[in-house]
Amino acid sequence: MAEKKVKFTVIDVLIILIVIAVIAVGAVKLAPSLFNGADKEKVEFTVLITGKDEEFADAMKVGDRATLSLTEKDGGEIVNVETQVAEMMVFDSIDGSYKIQQIDNKVDIYVTIEADVKVTDLSVKTGDTDIRVGEDIPVRGKGYATSGYIIAVNESQEG
Repeated sequence: MAEKKVKFTVIDVLIILIVIAVIAVGAVKLAPSLFNGADKEKVEFTVLITGKDEEFADAMKVGDRATLSLTEKDGGEIVNVETQVAEMMVFDSIDGSYKIQQIDNKVDIYVTIEADVKVTDLSVKTGDTDIRVGEDIPVRGKGYATSGYIIAVNESQEG
């Protein structure tokens, strides 16, 4: 029986080079986070909680521990709480324009939380919870439970 000789074409070589390149890029991206571990840092981030009652904001106290996940593992300390009158954009059918209108008896709450996080090239996390701008994050403490969006992330002033 005649043995068939394997012939490589230009397309075969290109496919092999592309596969090697994809593996190399993946290794470069993932290797630092897998082998170097993560640095622990203190980070302050601000969570915007919209349209709540004033009493709800009063339940959040500076120095309280806030849980930032549904599993009660991840958390941080509240370092600042600010409120502003809640506003929403409404359509004015009389003149056909949109206007900003204040919502009666509602406030927007800006909660600044300091937490120990793991910082890698790919993420900033406290436990299993991602800390990144735009992330919807649960915020729970004694007397309140809600969620809001992270609007700012900064290095802690102390650390």
